[in-house]
Amino acid sequence: MNSTDQNNSDARVSLRLVTGLEVASVMLSVLIVTWAIIPLQAQNRWLIAIPGLLAVALMAYSHRLRGESLSDLGFTLNHFGRALKLVAGPTILGMTVFAMIGYLNNSFHRGSKLWLTILLLPFWGLFQQYILQGFIYRRVRFLLVDENAASGERKKRITFAMIATAVIFAVVHLPNPALTLLTLIGGLVWSWVYERAPNLIALAFSHAAMSVMLMTSLPPWMLESMSVGYKHFMYQPF
Repeated sequence: MNSTDQNNSDARVSLRLVTGLEVASVMLSVLIVTWAIIPLQAQNRWLIAIPGLLAVALMAYSHRLRGESLSDLGFTLNHFGRALKLVAGPTILGMTVFAMIGYLNNSFHRGSKLWLTILLLPFWGLFQQYILQGFIYRRVRFLLVDENAASGERKKRITFAMIATAVIFAVVHLPNPALTLLTLIGGLVWSWVYERAPNLIALAFSHAAMSVMLMTSLPPWMLESMSVGYKHFMYQPF
């Protein structure tokens, strides 16, 4: 191996290490918020901004270094139609299942701020999908997928990247069993769609629609609360 090849190899290893640290840092920021600040610093909720802003700054800097544009990440209408077609079936299926559960258990309900929730959820869904797909999936995919590998091996690696991303999404929803399972499934579906049509807006609408049906349909015994982290142990009915 000549010096140029060695330098290129070292650069790839270094970039992979940095990428792994980026993913770990963003996850750590989320876990700090859900396991420490939200449940234990109820009077100082402004502290959420510290790890949150640090994570956003890290992601923005990472995108800038890699030359990733808003279109690359999925913030424009590019691929919107295809993404919407791909995600529509799973979303309608999931909403139908939730509705059937609500009907069979007579558990349909609406919170006092339902309309405000419906209004805000697409934006919250967009933010979550940006973190999940626009950052985590893209970084995990970089770590696992060799674009120069044979087609079969490449497809296998992409599948691993989807599964790994879904597992990460589920982990940050622990210890809520229902949300952990549902976010694992959702993470798989949304990663599958993003791989084929990278559009975050379509995924945000899917995320919002599923969340509304989830919150208004499932009975308390199935979904104790929408809380995650340590706050789940301090459950208060919503």
